[in-house]
Order: sequence, then C-alpha cells, then structure tokens
Amino acid sequence: MVSRNARKRDFLIPLLSIASVCLSVCPSVAAENQTEDHLPVVRATIDALLTHGVDRWGPEETAMIISILDRKTLEPFKKLPKAAAGARESDRSNVYGSNANMQQNLYRTMFLLSDITGEHRYAEAAEAALIDFVRRTQSPATGLLGWGEHLFYDLKEDRVSTNATKNTTQTLIHEIKKAPHFFGYLLEREPDRTIRYARGLWDHAIGDQKSGDFSRHAKWDKHDPRTGFDFTKEAGYMIDIWSRTFAVTRDGYFRRPVEVLATRYRNKLNSRYLLDYDSSRPNYCNNGHNVTLALECHEAAARFSSAAFPDDPTAKLLRDLAESIDRGFLAVNHAPGDQRRGFIATSFTDTGEPRDREGAGPGGYSVMWGFGYGKQTTAMIALHCYHRMKQLPAGDVRDAYGRLFLEAARAVAGTSLPMASEKQTDVWAVEPGAAILLEVAAFRETGEASYLEAAQRLAAEAKREFWPDESPLPKASLLRDQYEAMTGADALLLALLAVHGETHQIPVEIPISDIDR
Repeated sequence: MVSRNARKRDFLIPLLSIASVCLSVCPSVAAENQTEDHLPVVRATIDALLTHGVDRWGPEETAMIISILDRKTLEPFKKLPKAAAGARESDRSNVYGSNANMQQNLYRTMFLLSDITGEHRYAEAAEAALIDFVRRTQSPATGLLGWGEHLFYDLKEDRVSTNATKNTTQTLIHEIKKAPHFFGYLLEREPDRTIRYARGLWDHAIGDQKSGDFSRHAKWDKHDPRTGFDFTKEAGYMIDIWSRTFAVTRDGYFRRPVEVLATRYRNKLNSRYLLDYDSSRPNYCNNGHNVTLALECHEAAARFSSAAFPDDPTAKLLRDLAESIDRGFLAVNHAPGDQRRGFIATSFTDTGEPRDREGAGPGGYSVMWGFGYGKQTTAMIALHCYHRMKQLPAGDVRDAYGRLFLEAARAVAGTSLPMASEKQTDVWAVEPGAAILLEVAAFRETGEASYLEAAQRLAAEAKREFWPDESPLPKASLLRDQYEAMTGADALLLALLAVHGETHQIPVEIPISDIDR
C-alpha cells in the first residue's frame, strides 16, 4: 500500500512549491488531522439511516431510504424545513420522499463499508434499496423511473410523487439529475425492467427521433415527448444508458439512439468546438457539462468497439465527438489556479468568454464555495478534468487536462471551508466532499504529501461544521440543520472514506466520484 501512495504522475506538470499550498493551521492541529479516524462518523451516519430511515411508513414497507430527516429526532418532519441556499423547492423530496438518483454515493458508500468492515449488512441494504426502487417506481405507461431532478417515491403514500406543480395539478416530470452510476448493476439484477427503462428514454423522452431534439423533461406517466431543451449533460446520461444496454443485449435497437444524439451534437459544434447548452437558449455554453458529455461518449465508444470490429462506426462517431469537445473546452481561458475566478463554467458559445447563466451580465466562473442551482464549484469541474485525463492516452490533450486538474487542486488546497458561525456563504455538504476528493486524487497522481494534508484538513473542517453536535446525521448545509440527500451528504461520506483510506492505508481503494455536476 505504500507504493500506491508514492506513485508518480505519468504526465509532466510543473508543481508549485509546497509553500504555495501551506496549510493555515498550527503544526499540532495539522498532525492531529493527519491521524484522524473518519470511519466512525461514516459508519454512524449509515447506521442511523438504516435504523431510522428505511421505509416503515404507509401501508407497504420497502427497503428504500428516506431522503430527509430531522437530525435531532431522527424522524421525518411534519413539514419541509427551509431549503439550503440555491435549492429550488421543486427539486426537493417531500418529508417522506426517497430519491434514488440523489443517493447513489450513499449506496456506493454502503457497498464500500461492507468491503472495509466485512459486515455484509451494508451492501445488502444498498442492494435491497436499489432493487425496490426499480421494482416500485417504474411507470407502467412509459417505463421511466421515479427519480431525478423532480421525482421521488413517497414512502408514506407508496407512489411516485413530486414537489413540482403547475396550475395546482401535479405534473410528474422525469429528468435524470446525476449520472446513473448503478445502471450497469441494475442491468444485471433487474434486466427486464432496466432494459424497459432504456427503451422508455428513446420512445418517450426524445421529441424528434430523426434529429435527436429532445427536452430534458419527459412525462413519467404518459407519452408526451417535447423538444428544445436538449441539455448536453442529460444527453450524455442517455448515451451512457443506451450504450450499456447495447453492450449487454447486443440489440441494434440501442445503437440508433446513440448515433442520432451523437450526430446531433457533432453537427451543433461551432467553429470553436463549443456547444450551445440547448436549443432554446442560443449563445450559452455550459463548459463543465460539455466535458461530462465527452466523458460519457468516451466510455460508450468502448462498448461498441470489439476485437472483431475495432473500427465500429458508432464508436468512431462517439470518439470524434469527445475529442472535438476536448478542443473546445481546452481552448477556453480557464483560470482554476485563481481563487477569485476558476473555470469558465458557462460562456458565450461564439467567443468562449464568461457568461452568466441568466444573461450577459457578470459571472460565468465556477465558485470556490457557495453551490446552488445553475452553479458548479471549481472542485467539481476539476474532477471532470481528472476523469477525462484518466481516459486519455499520453499526449498533449491528457497533459492539458492534467494541468487544469492540478492547478485547481492547488487553489482548493489553499482555502478553508467557511464556518457556519460566519453566516455569510451557505455551503452544501457536497462541496467539501468534492474538494476532499479532488485533493485525494491529486495526492494519488503526484505522491505529494501536501495534497493529502489538505484533504485531511478539509475533512476535519467538514466534520466540525456538518456534524457539530451529537446527532449522527450531517447537516444539509452550513446554515440548514436538517439531513437532506439533495445537498450531497453522500458525496461527503464517500470523501471521508477516501481520505481515511489514504491516511490509514486500508486495502480498499475508494473511487473518486464524478457524478456531482
């Protein structure tokens, strides 16, 4: 295990001196951070959720885990508490909701806990929750699942539900929020239902199957596909799902939707190799999300290639699209090493210059702290760069992504988590999670101790702020005291496991998540 911690990067990147990421803590505190044991807090959180959060409400009990709990009573609220800053009410679960799409790092942490502790009950509980989710939330009309940005399963009413309303009538809108990390797993365990979901995305979510135009919003309960809101991030998720389904079934039905969407985005690239984020908002480019489309296309290409057909045309189309997105993203004037700026997360498509999501005003850069709807943190985009770098062979493109990744890691290492007592910037739980994972990734690639020290310090700060009392559950954000899955506590749990693993050299390597986008 020592050799894993000492491994060197396989690309040449000049490093700043360790002094440039000097930790703003005294030596005694730094030493304490370096030996701190994070496994107990992760385990206590999971134990509390399995004891108090597994469905026991309503006529039918399931293995699904509730998404919101009162940290003090460990019971559901009678009414929703105030949301974290930047969260939309329509994106939240209700007080008895369970949203599997927003809890994927929770399940991943549970599987890893079984690997680390040898206690199978964690993995068994995660598996049962996932299986019940697929079996109970699939629409009989469309095959779509009750998860994502707007849907959840109401554990008390035993039905798919939403907080989004229109003219006081409930509208059940399906939109994948986070990359479906467990789709391959579900293909193995529940193939019929999972394949039906993949078909449902093509049949009921793509408004124009000739051009590939679609809306990220699809009706869960009836056929009513729309166009005009063809977000690149959601396109990447669907390409991932269809390619995984093709790899298992070898059914040519799933090749066509991949080709249609990949062709659509290849044709939408402008002369700068930048993409409008969707068809309804011209001259607006989300660079961070475009990289996630490249990530999904690269992985999908490998599922169409084989030893017998190494030049598969679908694989070539996907690789060409991913490489074109690389050219556009890397040509933008990102400044991840500058804590006042960061990545150009959103830009004008025609110039690559920063553009705020709401218009031509200031903004457009990633934020160091202060996540919310329509925002991305510097650590999140840096993790996209890290994962894209890991996909690529040695060369200039890989090196360019590597430079951006390490510049961001150095900048994040030079910050501290804002304190709740300051009551200025609200920070979601996912934010320190992404920051810690970034520092762990940088340590693994370079072997530089300063990155691990930064991860250890950020982990200690996160534990102090998100577990400030005797409750085993973390806060939703610095300024919101409830436990709430949508703010990404599961990413923070995974990150604590990752830094724990590097600090104590456990024989289980914790993955670096990239599903928070």
